[in-house]
Amino acid sequence: MSDPLHVRLEQLKALGPTSEALATGEALATELAHQGQPLRAIAVCRVLLQLEPAHTRTPQLLADLYAKPAASRPSAPTPGASALPRVPLFSELAREPFMSLLSVLEPRSFAPGQHLITEGETGRSSFVLVEGKVDVMRKMDGGELRKLSSLGEGEFFGEIALVSESPRLASVVAAQHVLALELHRTRMDRIAFKYASVGDTVGAFYRERLLANVLRSHPVFSALPPVQRESLAHIFELQTVEAGRVLIDQGQKGDALYLLLSGQCTPSFRRPDGQETAFPPLREGDVFGEISLLLGQPATATVRAHTPCHVLRLGREPFERYLSGQPGIRAALMRLGTERLLHISKLLAGGRVVHEGDSRV
Repeated sequence: MSDPLHVRLEQLKALGPTSEALATGEALATELAHQGQPLRAIAVCRVLLQLEPAHTRTPQLLADLYAKPAASRPSAPTPGASALPRVPLFSELAREPFMSLLSVLEPRSFAPGQHLITEGETGRSSFVLVEGKVDVMRKMDGGELRKLSSLGEGEFFGEIALVSESPRLASVVAAQHVLALELHRTRMDRIAFKYASVGDTVGAFYRERLLANVLRSHPVFSALPPVQRESLAHIFELQTVEAGRVLIDQGQKGDALYLLLSGQCTPSFRRPDGQETAFPPLREGDVFGEISLLLGQPATATVRAHTPCHVLRLGREPFERYLSGQPGIRAALMRLGTERLLHISKLLAGGRVVHEGDSRV
């Protein structure tokens, strides 16, 4: 059995910038690329570029096989290329931007138990797994550390760091030895300054990833078939919201459904006597604004951004055109809205304290 890729890369580095190392690395990258293992080939290519910064043959080979074909050339420039898999994000870039982005990826190796990402720290980079498996962990309100999921080879994570330097929402820990490619936001920005298509492509890719991750786990949307969830990525609008901004104003007719990606929003209810009652904060993954949209009535509460936030906004027109025609989603949103109306009624009638963790508006 051949050694794991991270071991072979360390062996290449140990040889230094010798003709033997360069020839071995180039042959390995070529073999992996033609076998349909582009991420592994990219990892080898990055080591080759560390050994010989002027090396061009392997980046050019990868671009010819996996970059977006130019309109002036055929889609399969190399025999067998049409059968190769497309690489998420990378294959949406033309040849030159592809090679530029490849040049700023950093191969990283992590031992079992080592953190790739630590919850609460400011995020400045994203990752794609080349080899191994990681666990996604989050600290619950009571202090309990809970495993949310596991990710394997080919998975992308940490993508919100390419949108904003916000605190990490969870920790990512190596469950076994891991080889990953890291993309730093500042390096991506330099490439995007030269090639506008890089910024547009990366932004669209991670916007869809963010939405897909939230919708897949959200109880309102998880029942949708994957194809329908994917189509939602094209009608939600990603917005950055500054602290203090009012997203929904009590008494005004709501114009959108919101899904909170990161940050914290504070809902509050204004009584007839003018006093305000605060509800528990909304956190990432929470949906709000559905009552006004579904019932066509003024909003029952005010929602204000307590911290800088990223939200996905779905306006009234696309909501009516798409989601309102989905019986399952409409029923789920109606149940959520009914529970929230009962919640407000109880609060007004009995002055009950809202229990901790109840994030409904």
